Amino acid sequence: MLRFWIATLALFATLFAIAGSALAASPTLDRIAKTGEFRIGYVPDAPPLSFVDDNGDVTGYSIDLCRHIASTIRFELGLEKLDVVYKPLVGIEHRISAIEKGEVDIECGTTTVTLSRRERVDFTLMTFITGSAVLSRKSSPIGTIDDLDKSRIAVVPGTTTEDVLRRVAEVNDFRVKLVHVETYNDGMALLNKGKVDGYASDRAMLIGQVFRDANVANDYTMTRSALSFEPYAFMIPRGDTDFRLATDRALASLFRTARIRRIYQNWFGRYGEPLSPIVEAMYQFQAVGE
Repeated sequence: MLRFWIATLALFATLFAIAGSALAASPTLDRIAKTGEFRIGYVPDAPPLSFVDDNGDVTGYSIDLCRHIASTIRFELGLEKLDVVYKPLVGIEHRISAIEKGEVDIECGTTTVTLSRRERVDFTLMTFITGSAVLSRKSSPIGTIDDLDKSRIAVVPGTTTEDVLRRVAEVNDFRVKLVHVETYNDGMALLNKGKVDGYASDRAMLIGQVFRDANVANDYTMTRSALSFEPYAFMIPRGDTDFRLATDRALASLFRTARIRRIYQNWFGRYGEPLSPIVEAMYQFQAVGE
């Protein structure tokens, strides 16, 4: 009998150890389960992907996708309620460091996947594909790459767009003055005041910036071809494979339904931006089954 109880206690100890190690395997899911709180980092001025609307609400294409992730994780963890907390993050370094330091669980904005960034953070499945472009005023248009020579271009430092502009200038021997701005709104402000000839960013964000004020949308033009290829994904803590699986499971389930196309239409289609074949293919290729 004594041997039976010893064996039973040993079995329970083993089971508790296994359960504890499984829980500890994902510190992010562990924290979410204990606190009932899901922390989303977002870019406050990058419509239509993530921004604060006129009512003060955090919204956008990326935010809709992250809310779906939060809902899926709440169900998987068996929580009756999950509070979603939003933290504004400005600048790519701020966004990356917030993930590294554990200030947010996920960054739901406009971040391009790069290998150098993957040295510091992990990424979910891709969420969008766009390309760098230059926005200018129709009164002094920058329609092609050749028009960049001898121009002043506003750009957020540390972004892939800045790298692209430097490469374009170097390869073509252009004289391009890059004017660094802290936020996307700052770039638009300089363009509108005539202090720069163009404002460079990802095409998806430039569309949102222009159509925030439909009354002046026709005053702008954009380079006819993209300057780069920009695959977006959400940043998450590096090495937390169980949390990454949970986020990817949520996104894949969304990509398997028509709802993702309704979300796209709500944030891009209404601005006259049809669903491109490459984004449609991204949805289909990542609609991974269980």
